[in-house]
Amino acid sequence: MTPAVAPRRLSLVAGLLGAAAAPACGRREPPPPPPAAAAAAPAEGPREGERSPVVSRVEREGLSIAFELRPLRGAGDRPEARSDATAVFTITDAATGAPARDLGPLAWMSRRTGAPPDDAGCQEKIKSFMAGLIAVRPDVDMNAYLLWTQNQDNTLSVINPQLAFTRSKLRSIVTLAAGSTAIALHPDGDRLYATLQSGHGLAIVDTRRGLVTANVPVGADPMRVSVAPDGKTVWVGNDGDGTVSVVDARAAGVLKTLRAGPGHHEFAFSGGGRTAWITSRDASTVTAVDTGTLDPVAEIEIGEGAAAVAASDTASAVYVANEPKGEIVILDADRRAVAGRVAVKPGVSAVAFAPSGRFAFALNPAKGEVSILDASTGSLAHTLPGFASPDAIAFTSTYAYVRNLGESRVSLIELPSLERPGKPAVVEVQVGQQPPRAAKDARGAAPFAVLPEGNGAIVASPADKVLYYYVEGLMAPMGTLSNYGREPRAALIEDRSLKEIQPGVYAATVRLGEEGVHDVELLLRGRRVTACLEATVAPSAVPAEDRSPGLTVEPLFDAGVDLEVSKPATLRFRATPKASAPPLEAKEMQVMIFRFPVGFRDTVQPRAEPDGAFSVTFTPPEPGEYRFLLEAGSRNAPLGALPSISLYATSPGAAPEPGGAR
Repeated sequence: MTPAVAPRRLSLVAGLLGAAAAPACGRREPPPPPPAAAAAAPAEGPREGERSPVVSRVEREGLSIAFELRPLRGAGDRPEARSDATAVFTITDAATGAPARDLGPLAWMSRRTGAPPDDAGCQEKIKSFMAGLIAVRPDVDMNAYLLWTQNQDNTLSVINPQLAFTRSKLRSIVTLAAGSTAIALHPDGDRLYATLQSGHGLAIVDTRRGLVTANVPVGADPMRVSVAPDGKTVWVGNDGDGTVSVVDARAAGVLKTLRAGPGHHEFAFSGGGRTAWITSRDASTVTAVDTGTLDPVAEIEIGEGAAAVAASDTASAVYVANEPKGEIVILDADRRAVAGRVAVKPGVSAVAFAPSGRFAFALNPAKGEVSILDASTGSLAHTLPGFASPDAIAFTSTYAYVRNLGESRVSLIELPSLERPGKPAVVEVQVGQQPPRAAKDARGAAPFAVLPEGNGAIVASPADKVLYYYVEGLMAPMGTLSNYGREPRAALIEDRSLKEIQPGVYAATVRLGEEGVHDVELLLRGRRVTACLEATVAPSAVPAEDRSPGLTVEPLFDAGVDLEVSKPATLRFRATPKASAPPLEAKEMQVMIFRFPVGFRDTVQPRAEPDGAFSVTFTPPEPGEYRFLLEAGSRNAPLGALPSISLYATSPGAAPEPGGAR
């Protein structure tokens, strides 16, 4: 079963377009003096020597709509990001100039190939883009989000859950140097961090390109990773040596190593991110650290056994779950002192605050209970029994999602009911065929990825090896997303959609496509308004040598000839560097061969051949399609930068498919 998301969106847009008047096509103008809302937009104005962005403007249904592409600041030191831009819609009341808020815009860009689209053409484009059809894709999608999963092997899956087609939704597979223990996404969405096993440190993944850009050495046995709210630092808990590595989120280097005490570490941030709180399970103290200076500012005695920590700026409090004692220790975040202790039961191992910051949820897998504490009184408000080893929690504005490790169901606790007399409302949703516990080492993961719309979640099921798409109000998931044979341990969403960053100003970071004039299609869901504008993508300012890999690869084997299962095959290829570069050496390269889309995977170093070529030996373990990938990081060719070569293997004596089809 596949998610009904795209068809649902198509019916929605059909209704919106049917109710809206014909769209208007925008014209390009020099930018006028900005209204107050536009002046507050975060993207800076042009630097010296830069031209002002060209604005496309239209008036529609009493709204003044302006669109522009602004250079992305901070991309100068990252050549791969210089084709990024900030797409900005500034929408105001045409009569008063007041910002138009909460419009729910959806927008796309498509390269113009002829005359500007008429009204009907613009509406048809919007309908086709909303449908998520693979055959009709925009050059720039300002509404996209991608699902990242942490798998049981050394991979991350990148899945596009918005495509409405029956073939693979798998966008890419990112291969890590080792298996990962935890993942975290940067607030900008352009980097993902993964703690790795076997001494491989912290992997930094470029989410836009889908590849690892650095492996940062940290302490021993890193198990937890968290990004500070300001996005400047990444905090890694090293369970093997009692330290915490604080990593520069941009420069990918360790800024400081903190002594935090023995055992497992967890993190929370308070005071708008100015203070980091570090627990150590086998230490008797919680450490508070100034995130600006990276100096410890307090060590608070709470007793051994800290299993989890959560902070609420609303309550100016930090809650620590002490598992063996069965209590929640309440810390005053301002005074950095113990403010109280609330008895629950031994076995409490997770604690998290709901979005309002008032209610804290404490999960007890051992007792099958969820305790809810009211931070306004510092007391226990509810104890809910009947769970099957609850171990993970996530929140929308309406519900707390609780995973039951021992059963294939998710419990939804209604948040508004917490403020009403009586027992909170709980909805049980059957999710999956097997309980998460059926998968090895499933405990401690983060299985919920809350949808950008805030009305549901994608739930990772490691035992079923799929992800379930759930929308609130239903008694079962809408559909499933395949993880192609891998066990998804954790899931998160990289949201690339338009956000209202100031009143009436909607923006998103986009990666621009081919140069030339583009049509900009806009749908305002809040007003049932459509509009067509335009934008010009200038030639890339990045020199070609910065954008392209530093070598080319030529296969010297016939990829059209099937290989034979269990029979070694020598695959020769030529790797040619740029004209001005020194010759390549075999030690600079690695070849990865993997079964597509999932299965066998091997990475080897090629051999140098006497004629200047290189070779690897590959023995297909089973029939199917394989991919041959070459990487050479020292030549600006990380894994995935060079095109892959498809290989096919058949069983001995197997007849070829009719017509050559595979």
